[in-house]
Amino acid sequence: MLKHTRTLAALVAGGALLALPVTGLAKPGNSHGKGQGSAHSCKAKKVGFVVRGTLVSYEADAATTPTVNEAVVTMTVTGGNKHARKSGELADMDAVKDGVQVKGGTYVATAADDAFKLKLNGYQGTDTPSVGDKVMVIGKIALTKKRCAADGTSLADRYGDTNIKRVKISDRHPDTTP
Repeated sequence: MLKHTRTLAALVAGGALLALPVTGLAKPGNSHGKGQGSAHSCKAKKVGFVVRGTLVSYEADAATTPTVNEAVVTMTVTGGNKHARKSGELADMDAVKDGVQVKGGTYVATAADDAFKLKLNGYQGTDTPSVGDKVMVIGKIALTKKRCAADGTSLADRYGDTNIKRVKISDRHPDTTP
């Protein structure tokens, strides 16, 4: 009977050791939980900024100043991604409806403010951009996380300045060659 008692006691002691939580394996301050961790967790992240529309006016870059881009593109907005709508960069055209209604607003991309690349798509020969051509503005915008912003900060205030990278103007009626 003593033999069975020792075996049973060993099994109970071994089971108790396995049931204890494993602690002390992680390095202190190296937590991966929400709201904890390194100082980089509150760094503003760069998110995509996309605005679509139709061309209102276009001023080309002057060929006489090759080191400076002076292009200016003015467009009537037909849509934008979530970050473009919520950033406050685009005007709300219908405050009665829920969300930000950007269709019909105006947006101006100025190369003097953002050094963007301008791509003309579908233009041949002496064809140039004209009113009504499709326009797409692509860039990045900094967004501060909600938990990192001060209490009472609005969503639009958590967005930083836009950095326009590209503007693409597409000919709505591309020329066809026989």
